[in-house]
Amino acid sequence: MFTTMAIPPTLPILTNRSKGPSVRYLQRLINLRLQDLGMISTISVLVDGVFGPETTMAVKYLQCVSGLPVNGKVKQTTWLFIAGGPSGLPMLSIGDNSTQVLAVQQTVLNAGISVLPDGCFGEETAIALKAYQHQKGLVVDGVVGPQTWNKVVRSRLQDLPCAALLPNPYRD
Repeated sequence: MFTTMAIPPTLPILTNRSKGPSVRYLQRLINLRLQDLGMISTISVLVDGVFGPETTMAVKYLQCVSGLPVNGKVKQTTWLFIAGGPSGLPMLSIGDNSTQVLAVQQTVLNAGISVLPDGCFGEETAIALKAYQHQKGLVVDGVVGPQTWNKVVRSRLQDLPCAALLPNPYRD
């Protein structure tokens, strides 16, 4: 089960070299999210209020596992995942086009189910997603909601491309 943490009422955009209490709060949330994902022994950040290389790497890793654009910037969508886990990710269904759709398609492909990884959620993706949901024992509805996101995120933890963002000693 994932922990959901409170999100500040105003979500500051944080980037490399940001400093202060918002960064300290982000760093605590990052460590809690990594703990929830079972990755805290592999990657964690020092809670020092400085958005440096270590925090940037952790943010990029969490962006990758959640299918967000991997840019190291903490904007609303990244805040929502870091604080809320899979329940902070948007529901995806037919008609959606995004990096998150592409991440789901890649996960479905890695599970041995044929789908075109183009970032466009069409009928083919819905059919493949239903097969993935069936394979994983989920409700088969062809929609990416919190339970499906949970499986997708967990499957992306050590798979490429996300594993390439981990510190060197932890890469295969």
